[in-house]
Amino acid sequence: MTEKVIRKCELFADNKNRIHKKFVWDYQLMSVLSSMVYTSEDKEADVERMKKCLSIIKKNTGAFSPFRSSERLFLVTRMALSEDPEKYFRDVKALYDKIKKGRFVKDTYMVIAAANIVDAGRMSDADAIIGKFRDIMTCMKKEHPMLTANDDMPMVVCLAMTDKSVDEIVSEMEESYRILKKEFRTYSDSVQGLAEVLVLQEGSSEDKCREAAEIYRAFRANHRKYSKEYGLASIGALIGTGKDHDALVKEICETERYLASLKGMGMSVMGRSDRLMLAALIVAECEGVSGNGMKNPIIVETIQTIVAMEVMMIVVAISAASNASH
Repeated sequence: MTEKVIRKCELFADNKNRIHKKFVWDYQLMSVLSSMVYTSEDKEADVERMKKCLSIIKKNTGAFSPFRSSERLFLVTRMALSEDPEKYFRDVKALYDKIKKGRFVKDTYMVIAAANIVDAGRMSDADAIIGKFRDIMTCMKKEHPMLTANDDMPMVVCLAMTDKSVDEIVSEMEESYRILKKEFRTYSDSVQGLAEVLVLQEGSSEDKCREAAEIYRAFRANHRKYSKEYGLASIGALIGTGKDHDALVKEICETERYLASLKGMGMSVMGRSDRLMLAALIVAECEGVSGNGMKNPIIVETIQTIVAMEVMMIVVAISAASNASH
């Protein structure tokens, strides 16, 4: 484990604890997500600024707004990192309204999709991006009507911000999906998520899918279970490192063990497989892997989006289990 990874882990844990202490009534996993956003920027969490950003949201939305849902800390954090939180919120809200147009369901996935465009600095061509996004979603629903849903929106927006055409994106995604299904037969939704991430990476579908499968097998060979339900898409962030897969996995496993030793990162907050996913993303950032490297803004947004999507799915699962027990 490199010194850079150690420092990133310590900043991650410290940010998480600082945020949870200030937002104690929010899910601890949302503090984890918020911390990852700050840590990706190599910054300490500014909880007072976050509080002010939450006030902006409350002032400008109703009680049942998706901007005030249990995942609100994700948006609050991105607002706090912006130069002008009020303008940031207005921009996200304006794009959210455009993405939501014609849809009956309101949810946080649309908020994240809108925030991805703002964070990428693409407000000037947002209408074109949203149009392309809608075309991709339409094609995906035609191919996989039972799989494609609102939880695909944040990643599809990332795809719409690339230079690839709609046909190229959909074709490559479908090719990757077919290849990956041979490896992960019973996890269609997770496979689609991983296929979306792989489109953002350089190389052929066959090469990227083969590398993703080899990395997954390397975890299994090292007696570590990498979640097929929540974490599969995050394997896509590890493509392109050039490192021996066994060495890469060993580094990630070591990072997970170090995270587990830090205050507030133990089993009371998250499971081992969830922490392994976070460790993988920390190593991906520190190694500068993922296609063109972490300087690519779309890749940066993708890393944060992966974390957001996985954490949100875990929170939803926890909530469902809790409600079922009552």
